[in-house]
Amino acid sequence: MLNWIYAFFAGSKEHNTLGELVIQTRRWRMFSKVSSIILTLMPVLVYCSWIAPRFEDSGITNPAVLEVINSKEYQQGSKAVYELLERYNSGEIEREALRGLQGVHQIRGVIVTFNLKLVPRDEPRKEGGNKYKLDGQYKVTVSVGFLILFITVELVFIGLAIFVFIMGPQKAQHFDPPEVPASAERPDQLVERILTRFHRFAKDLECSPRSRKGIKLENEYDVQFLVNALLRLQFDNVKPEEPAPSLAAGASRPDFLLPEQGLVIELKMTRNGMTQRSLADELILDIARYRAHPSCQAIIFFVYDLRGLIKNPVALRAELSEIAGKLPIRLVVSPSH
Repeated sequence: MLNWIYAFFAGSKEHNTLGELVIQTRRWRMFSKVSSIILTLMPVLVYCSWIAPRFEDSGITNPAVLEVINSKEYQQGSKAVYELLERYNSGEIEREALRGLQGVHQIRGVIVTFNLKLVPRDEPRKEGGNKYKLDGQYKVTVSVGFLILFITVELVFIGLAIFVFIMGPQKAQHFDPPEVPASAERPDQLVERILTRFHRFAKDLECSPRSRKGIKLENEYDVQFLVNALLRLQFDNVKPEEPAPSLAAGASRPDFLLPEQGLVIELKMTRNGMTQRSLADELILDIARYRAHPSCQAIIFFVYDLRGLIKNPVALRAELSEIAGKLPIRLVVSPSH
């Protein structure tokens, strides 16, 4: 560390090459940033050390209380009070002449309030009554004035640090590549095009080159996995398994939600034992559930029909649209038979 500091300040003021000048400039830039961070943290450390007694026990072991007890003013005042107490206990003066001692001392960032209070003892006094003793009570609080001063100084140092970072050497400008114009295709049309070509995409994954094992879709979860990857290629915010409100003691989760576009995407894969009627009933129930979702503005149903279950997708699409009413519904069946 010492060698690095020596090399930093011992650098030659004359630079023979442009590289040496760049390196020296970077060193000063790093030094200025590190210094600004240290200067910003120094008031915090100093103030924490000043108010540390506030978080300790307010007894005579507290460093701020000890400093007050050892002060000249406290010792002079307490000496007079103890002399009166001794004279009273010995019978020289009456009770009315006794007094306690109260005061406030500021010790850096804290305020120490002390109270030497008269407390009767169990020991009787010859002239009548009981003897008294002094019970010291101390309280340590944070000084508001020092707190305001610390906040002011800290804000000034933070402002200087921000100024150093903002006004530092500008980075080299670079040329951004020309932006590709956005497609005029609507989000729902883009999703429909992806899903329409999904079967072709899935078949290509099954044929792996060089005799390697391809990817074969075996269930609906595999379809969800691939569709999720395809959607993330086109949209920044794709929420899978978004909860939908419950209906008739049941709950359902749409497979995907595009919040910015207000699109709910539900996937179905035909299976053994499923009929076109049972599939239609599932889709109708999904419409009733998802239309209550606050972000649902349209629903796209994707049926991956490898078994050729749907013979008339046009009729099924019309039935779903009639039930959905004003809620836009799209039905994509792949592959088309």
